[in-house]
Amino acid sequence: MVPVPQWLRLRAADPGYDEPYGRFWPRFFDVRPDLGDFPFVLRGEYFETGHLWFVVLLLAFCLLLAPVAGPLAAAARRTGAAVARRPALLLLPALPLAAIDSLLGMEESYAGWNRWAYLVFFGYGYALSDDDRVRAATRRLALPVGLLGLALFAATAPGFMGADDPFTERTPLALVTRALFGAAGWAWVVAILGLLDRPRPHRRPPGRVLGYLAVAALPLYVLHQPVVVAFAYGVVGRRTPIVVKYAVIVAASLTVILLVYEYGVRRTRVTRLLFGMRGTPPSAAPR
Repeated sequence: MVPVPQWLRLRAADPGYDEPYGRFWPRFFDVRPDLGDFPFVLRGEYFETGHLWFVVLLLAFCLLLAPVAGPLAAAARRTGAAVARRPALLLLPALPLAAIDSLLGMEESYAGWNRWAYLVFFGYGYALSDDDRVRAATRRLALPVGLLGLALFAATAPGFMGADDPFTERTPLALVTRALFGAAGWAWVVAILGLLDRPRPHRRPPGRVLGYLAVAALPLYVLHQPVVVAFAYGVVGRRTPIVVKYAVIVAASLTVILLVYEYGVRRTRVTRLLFGMRGTPPSAAPR
């Protein structure tokens, strides 16, 4: 799936490019090892990880953290006890994130974050997410920390709007801007998780549509980019109002993605495994 957008971009950029997809596909995978962009260790003229860059990061992070998983869990238990006594300690994880974004720079290719900031988030999630003491502190601090996150993010405006290259510059303004951005990210994670985790009286169980989409989230994400780019390739160049183009691309892409998920992914054990889904296909589920 990932080669499809790259092939369509080549066709869109050069009207004379008429190479069939079947011939382009093996050239996409003509790669060589290159550790200079670790953990993205493959390089090729046409190769890219596309929208699945986060899968590469997850694999690399799992391999990096596996040798220290035991000590990390033990440290997490001690952290949970400390947070139970002083919930404000839950703000301290913002400091490494602020330092990474500030000192290593931010990367537009990875949603604006430095790639190694995701390793910190991943480690925090492994260590803290299933500790009831941490969850209680998260619920308690959700609202004030969320407001703090808004304030920190608002404070990045002068740097992001005024610096020439706030993502990589080493000026004091750029360094402070990136640090504020990293800290704001952690504050928002605490706020979102805490607010979602709060008990609600008379909470209804998720409906059929919400339950269906919750399970489908990862497969729909994996499927979306080649489908959206394919429809955009056929629609964008037409003499039609942009609102109409947008509506056509969204409606057609959503329809096709849902159909491919339902009939091409969801119903077989192998495809469910390949798309990161757990459990048995609907036809094999116990009644």
